[in-house]
Amino acid sequence: MSDDKDQEIRRRLLVLFKNHGEMVDAYVSQFGVDINMKNIQSIRAQFPGLGDTNSMPAIEEDLIPEDPSNPMSIRFKFSEKAFTIPISNAKLESPLFPRTVDCPVCKKWGVNAQDLKAKSLTVVNDPFLAPTFKTTGRFQEINYLLCCMTVCDSCLLASPDRKDFVVYNNTTRSNQESQLAPQVLRQLKDSTDQRKAFFEKTGVGDVLFEIPRSYAAAIVSYQLADIRAEIEADAKILSAYYKRGNYWTRIALLCRQAGMDDKRPLEIAVEHFKTAFTNSDFPKPELEFQTLHILFSIYLYFDKKKEAMDYMNVLGRTVQELEKQGDPRNETLLYAKKWLNITRTRWDDRDYPEIWKTPGLD
Repeated sequence: MSDDKDQEIRRRLLVLFKNHGEMVDAYVSQFGVDINMKNIQSIRAQFPGLGDTNSMPAIEEDLIPEDPSNPMSIRFKFSEKAFTIPISNAKLESPLFPRTVDCPVCKKWGVNAQDLKAKSLTVVNDPFLAPTFKTTGRFQEINYLLCCMTVCDSCLLASPDRKDFVVYNNTTRSNQESQLAPQVLRQLKDSTDQRKAFFEKTGVGDVLFEIPRSYAAAIVSYQLADIRAEIEADAKILSAYYKRGNYWTRIALLCRQAGMDDKRPLEIAVEHFKTAFTNSDFPKPELEFQTLHILFSIYLYFDKKKEAMDYMNVLGRTVQELEKQGDPRNETLLYAKKWLNITRTRWDDRDYPEIWKTPGLD
């Protein structure tokens, strides 16, 4: 292992063990440099009173969902509004660009997908960095969360990323194969019946395959995407847990927009983001710091100030460690400082209810 990678693992372990170097040394000596939460707990048991579980805030009992690792276990009681589809101004141009893709799992051709036209909508994030959408004036104002998910109506493969499907490339005039790993595709094929059974129990019906969807159908589409991402996580595909956390912050946003409670989706998002941080499951460094900010924000939203402060302190210690390297122009350091400043500002504004408002909702 390179020195840089070894230092990164030790930095992460220091965060988990609350800066107790002797615990880090014991962990590396006994378990090597693969971070595993069972091994973390084993070391904590060997050093009672040091680096306890408060070093990585755990969800308290009243916040633990039934089974956050199994997306098929989550059932929503949808509100009446959840089955509605917002009406757009038909006199304006649609911001959607229709296209079709092929399914790499069941080989179905012509699956309905929609992309956004360039510069048609602007994005304003909610307090947990889930996107809301506003028109630029020329185009209809739509909620792209109701449109962005591509769902195969045969096997229920779902993803907001067209590259997970087979896409025709106009430049090369050939099909671009799915980016999903072969073992993921195999497992998706083998678990088709389970996805169908889950879908039948949701009660949203065939509106799932129409665009735009109802709020309820959009929530189910994100649950189906999470089912895919769970398989990716089991196959140790990079960023799978990061994706899962983001899917659930978007489900939380859709719940708010449908007049439903957002607590349970945010609880599940926390679990996945914590796993992403523990495993360094990010495609680029900035997303780790962004994730720490989201974790801070969710805990603060739940009025868990101590746990929120713990995550802000993780960002602060990260900045200090990066500053010791002596390069003030280091891109990773600049990203860490950026998110630390954003997090500190939210902490300073914590007594203002306005910081939790969702754009577009009263």
